[in-house]
Amino acid sequence: MDQHFLVDRAVVMHLVVAAELGSEDVVLDVGAGTGVLAFEAAKFARKVYAVERDPILYKTLSEKAKEYGNVEPVRGNILRLRLPAYTKIVANPPFSLLEPLIIRHLRNPVTMSLLTPKHFADSILTPETAIGFKTHLSYAVSEKAVYDGSVCEPPYPGKLSHVLLKPVQRTALQDAMVMFLLQRGSKVRNSLRNVLWKTRTKREATKLVELSSLSDSLLEKRVNRTTLQELKQVYSFLAENL
Repeated sequence: MDQHFLVDRAVVMHLVVAAELGSEDVVLDVGAGTGVLAFEAAKFARKVYAVERDPILYKTLSEKAKEYGNVEPVRGNILRLRLPAYTKIVANPPFSLLEPLIIRHLRNPVTMSLLTPKHFADSILTPETAIGFKTHLSYAVSEKAVYDGSVCEPPYPGKLSHVLLKPVQRTALQDAMVMFLLQRGSKVRNSLRNVLWKTRTKREATKLVELSSLSDSLLEKRVNRTTLQELKQVYSFLAENL
């Protein structure tokens, strides 16, 4: 329901070219549909994994992939699949997958050339949103172009953005924050202890957390429910105690 298939060839080319694919790159296309992006990327990359969940679209994708020796269709939900290593993502994914896709790639970031709703692009272009704060720990984000929703079918009822996410060299503090964020279902206090256990004894880590200025309400909250302001508090705590 939230997938709008890219039909504009010029936009397809822009997404592929921006990723700067080379002969050794292995590409992931999420929500591949009938393979418009996957088959274009295959002209430049060593291999493309084209992931599609819908059985009807997957059948069409698989038939077309027989014409390409380097496109491997994969049926399933990208958030549950375990794929061989890939180096870049070029995709127009279902829009509900955008945030979890980025979170999944915080620890081991890869270049992503994505088509997203304009409002989502705006949210990751700045670190002053919760998802933007998380994204900027591992990526430099730029908006390459803005398109009308008619470049997709069915048309998207709004503007679309082509965003490019390029991995950055993280600091030790950013590494610690990413480790904290990836413990999504844990309570904040437990996640912070786990992070600090990398450099301190369990007793020391527990003491630092419990005697910190972080409120009990924050420490009891699940990591994936923290607000931007709370994320900044956690970041400051880690900066003082790593």
